Amino acid sequence: MSINNKNKKYMLGFFGVLTAVVIGVFFVNTVSSPPAKPLSPVNDNTAAEASYVTVKDTEGNVILETGLPVYVNDEFIDENNIHYIIFKIDKKNAVARIKNSEASAPPPDKGLGFISPSIPAQARPHHVVIYHTHTDESYTPTSGKASEPGSGDVLQVGSVLKQSLNKTGISATHSLNRHDPHDINAYHRSRRTLVQLLKESPDAAFDIHRDSAPPEAYLTSINGVSTGRIMIVIGRSNPNMQTNLDYARRVKAAADTLYPGLTRGIFMGKGDYNQDLYPTALLFEVGTEGISQDEAEKAVYCLADTIAAVLAGQF
Repeated sequence: MSINNKNKKYMLGFFGVLTAVVIGVFFVNTVSSPPAKPLSPVNDNTAAEASYVTVKDTEGNVILETGLPVYVNDEFIDENNIHYIIFKIDKKNAVARIKNSEASAPPPDKGLGFISPSIPAQARPHHVVIYHTHTDESYTPTSGKASEPGSGDVLQVGSVLKQSLNKTGISATHSLNRHDPHDINAYHRSRRTLVQLLKESPDAAFDIHRDSAPPEAYLTSINGVSTGRIMIVIGRSNPNMQTNLDYARRVKAAADTLYPGLTRGIFMGKGDYNQDLYPTALLFEVGTEGISQDEAEKAVYCLADTIAAVLAGQF
């Protein structure tokens, strides 16, 4: 046998033994190792944060759940007219103390009439304008999504409000101008729309939204029918905030009389929500993404009656 053949034989033997060792080690590790554990689902403690803020009173009772940004010194008048001010925030949780109770207070004085002296006198019928800063907002049970840029369900809710107001004898202009995307500049874009609408010298201007909160926070029963609830929002950075707030209180007083339970209350948040442009400009949160569009539309049917009563000087 030649030296080359002997070397080849040794090399083949060496690699054969090495291969057998590797296979043996793999087999031992596979048999003796415990089975791999499946990936555990995310538990409640590490789940994504809620998309809404929960505000509690000093005794731990929930007084408000909302997807609106919440800051220290924001205020909330609940459905029973208890007036709170927020003094502590920890991520998605906030604490508020009672500022004062207005439960027994009469509705705000109508003074010279529901129209501020700065608004031109109106020929009858009364006239309002409606628009949407967030034109993407939708109702998941109806459309299967919470957001549809440029064509959210909330636009149809605004149309129903317009139609309902028309039935009470109030004329209304409903703007379908898009203000997407849903970002910090949306109010700057919708401001241009509101400025154009105000050229009509309306009795009031309404920015229609939907909130983000658990469905039960925005549902009630009116005459045995499941109906969405409404929250009125006021911008406390508006230098003329008190005028808008007085108007909001009158709308709430009318709703509390005509449709008890319809309003969740009045939230006064940081910002102006373009309400510095007009003393009777209000923002309405109509339901939340977890209720149906039909329930939201039922809410604005009731809201139309409420607005009509206020415009008629009954509140």
